Amino acid sequence: MDDLFTEGAPFRSFSDLLTGYRLTSVLLLVHESGLWHAIGEQGASADEICTRTGWDHEYGQRFLDCLCRLGLLRGQDGRYYFSPFAVDYLCPQSPRYQGQTLAFEQQLVQSWQNLATTLKAGKRIFATEDKTPAELQQALQGYLGAMDEAASIRAAELWQCLAGLSAQGTILDVGAGSGAYLRAFLDRYPAWSAIFCDLPHIVASEELHRRLTKKQQRIRWCGCNLLDDGPSPFDAIGAQSCDLVLLSNIIHCQGWTETCRLLRKAADKVSPTGMLVIHDFFTDGGWRGALYDLHMMLNTYNGRTYCLQECIDIVADCGLCHQMIRPLSSGSTALMLTRNMDMLPQL
Repeated sequence: MDDLFTEGAPFRSFSDLLTGYRLTSVLLLVHESGLWHAIGEQGASADEICTRTGWDHEYGQRFLDCLCRLGLLRGQDGRYYFSPFAVDYLCPQSPRYQGQTLAFEQQLVQSWQNLATTLKAGKRIFATEDKTPAELQQALQGYLGAMDEAASIRAAELWQCLAGLSAQGTILDVGAGSGAYLRAFLDRYPAWSAIFCDLPHIVASEELHRRLTKKQQRIRWCGCNLLDDGPSPFDAIGAQSCDLVLLSNIIHCQGWTETCRLLRKAADKVSPTGMLVIHDFFTDGGWRGALYDLHMMLNTYNGRTYCLQECIDIVADCGLCHQMIRPLSSGSTALMLTRNMDMLPQL
């Protein structure tokens, strides 16, 4: 069973579970304090770092030494340097940089302080006040930026487990967001075309189009709200016309009724030899999926994670009766569904 506890050291597991907030606090401070700029690529002494960050020198030295023990820094000849692991995720020039993710997570830490209140209220409590258009735009950009950084890493894992697709085809990305999954897919499959589907204001984003400039000729844009019952541009996509339909980290944002509608609309576009891929955190996909369900409880109005079997049952009525489940190394899960068992990826 995939859980947080190990049979060999149960108390250590309990201690790690209890004190996990300490690691989060350290990591967020590394980002917020501007430590990357204080140390730089050439390294810096403890006195230099503390002067640049405004830390007390004695306490700052202890913090730096702790970062060395955690593997984020390394010390050499009286100077501190970021470790290769830290460079990967904390260096602004790194393709894996997670700066917007760290900034966004700081907001989520605040929402988790409302867990007890939310459980009693039976509804979302955190950040439910009205926002100005400027505040909504800022929140949206922060969210999309964080999702893009994570997706740039998860996309490689997802498309690797789908190796063996035909050389040509059409992919429909439902809830494509920042376009990170589509961008990685089109890099891997240069002869495929794509349909980018998301809310109209997402599709209209200038930043999004800038990121996908080199692939514009291969992309068809579909701005619509799939939760609406009325006619929409989505209807112009032919039934069973797409070779691959992706829903990545989208179904957890809605409640049961909306998710059923979304999955069925997506399934209707899968060709007879095509595949529906639901990439997400699932309640029965390990402890990460279970915690993600609480994350949805705290930060959405009716979002939740779903069991794998729930999703399988919903699309079975659409003829997608064959499935394969692939856990990904970063913690999420890919559920692949087809009408024809031969279309599933070969292990």
